[in-house]
Amino acid sequence: MPKTYDVIIIGGSHAGISAALTLYRAFHTCLIFDSGKPRDAASDKVRLTNGWEGQDPQAFRATSVADLERSGLVDFVSHKATTISKNSDGNFDVVDVAESKWTGRRVLLAMGVEEKYPDIDGYAENYGSLIYHCMFCFGNDKKGSSVAGLLAMGILAHPQHTIINARDALKFVDSVTLYTNGDSQVEKALSGVIEDRLSIDSRRIKSLAKPYDGTGIVIEFDTGEKQSLAFLVHKPDIEVSGAIPEQLGCEMIPEIGIKVTPPFNSTSVEGVFAAGDCCSPLRNIPSAMSMGSFAGCGIARSLPPGPLKK
Repeated sequence: MPKTYDVIIIGGSHAGISAALTLYRAFHTCLIFDSGKPRDAASDKVRLTNGWEGQDPQAFRATSVADLERSGLVDFVSHKATTISKNSDGNFDVVDVAESKWTGRRVLLAMGVEEKYPDIDGYAENYGSLIYHCMFCFGNDKKGSSVAGLLAMGILAHPQHTIINARDALKFVDSVTLYTNGDSQVEKALSGVIEDRLSIDSRRIKSLAKPYDGTGIVIEFDTGEKQSLAFLVHKPDIEVSGAIPEQLGCEMIPEIGIKVTPPFNSTSVEGVFAAGDCCSPLRNIPSAMSMGSFAGCGIARSLPPGPLKK
């Protein structure tokens, strides 16, 4: 492989590998940094993805990686990239945690985001299994249930976001309780927009746990009272993983991530593109794959053509 890759891709999940697929078919070399810790690591099934619905996410990624490795144009580094800078040639130098240095003509940021869980005992243990961020991904598994809950905290403390996500949940359950966790201002705001089949509970939450039979989730309040639900809806706060976008000087959008220009997802820094969770509010596999493919097209068109491969 060349000392200088056409493209360095930081992030080896769905957006990164989709971009690499597009790029190698245009005969461009890629180096993918994959730490092996995708945002959806807690998910046990692929969802919303044709041909892979309900299957093992790790097997899905492994199949895609094998396709790229067979191309002879894509390499992988199983270390995390830590620093990046633009050199005097206009190329990008990347250093990983093993202090190895790599160079690329273009960069694709596909490192995803880190989710910041609220300070509630049991939240982290149940996120992705009984606490759902997307009803289109998870709701069908719980159809016909009696009651679910929504944590009106963080992003979902805004009444508009609360109601939209509660309506999504109502496609699968009879009623949804909106939990404000003792926030009187959120309770007041929601009281003005409450709808049929929705209710508000203002008690403070002490912990979240699975019941003994493993069905649903149990909320324990500070008062000692408990309530059983089929599931909870909540979107934790997020931040883009790592410091590389900041090192490059990429323009950011609050609560979204890196600012990109569609359809090819160039950033505010020349030669740098982004795709997937780190630059989109639609954090699911089809969106990541689509953004990665479009970014791959944009990157390929920004590179000069190499010698004809025979």
